[in-house]
Amino acid sequence: MGSSKFDMDLSLKAGAYAPKNLTTLVTSREQRKPMIIPRYISAWCTSKRKRCFDLALSISALILFTPIMLLIGWLIKLTSSGPALFRQERVGLHQKTFIILKFRTMKHIDSRVDRGSKVTKQGDPRMTRIGVLLRRLKLDELPQLINVARGEMSFVGTRPKIPQHEFLYMLSRPGITGAATVVFSDEESLLADVPEHFVEHYVTSVLNPEKCRLDSHYIETARFSTDVRILMRTVFKLGNQPKSTWTPVPVLAPPAKSSMNRRPSISLVRADSVEVSTQEA
Repeated sequence: MGSSKFDMDLSLKAGAYAPKNLTTLVTSREQRKPMIIPRYISAWCTSKRKRCFDLALSISALILFTPIMLLIGWLIKLTSSGPALFRQERVGLHQKTFIILKFRTMKHIDSRVDRGSKVTKQGDPRMTRIGVLLRRLKLDELPQLINVARGEMSFVGTRPKIPQHEFLYMLSRPGITGAATVVFSDEESLLADVPEHFVEHYVTSVLNPEKCRLDSHYIETARFSTDVRILMRTVFKLGNQPKSTWTPVPVLAPPAKSSMNRRPSISLVRADSVEVSTQEA
């Protein structure tokens, strides 16, 4: 991606927003795995204007969608046993964890005895009937409006991943949507042909590095117009829907090192312009 005058100016101006002793912010626990640290932070990512935008939009959306959320919660309780909301620890700003809220889309299993995969794929037998519909329409993410109102998340930002899947140092709040979310909107379909025992390894070694690259670029170059474009693409699905063109080959064991380094052909979205380009490594 070629650098523009805006990017160059942004790197100089926004550098002041980055912590001076950034390396000391990475704890010893996080140093056990390679962490991607953005070179600088855009002024928009850490601005009060972005927080005010998120707060005003989240409160308005909560007022608008509360009746729908109550109906969804009632349907979940009516059709399956267990709580209506799903709670899970995710990584937030400066690696501080928080509890993300979603509507439950899977059969309720005690978290103390659950040893299932943390990754969901298309046709997952753990899904409930109403859960399939909620995921397809993205309605399961409505409770995250509460996370945004609390200040734990933003409307647009980086992917809120679970701690063991996070390889990016979070210098901005995670978002309900974002550049990586738009690109990997068909992730469950992409994982459909990956063997069950290999899914989580495939996500952490192949997909997550691509997500981190997009998230890092967003942190470095985001501005108000970036968030507006990503929100428009998320809500109205403007332009071409980016999809992976690479089909995983079923394997019985992790492939050799040479094939593990193979990257899928993925449509990448520039976080600063939301333009689609195709790259194959």
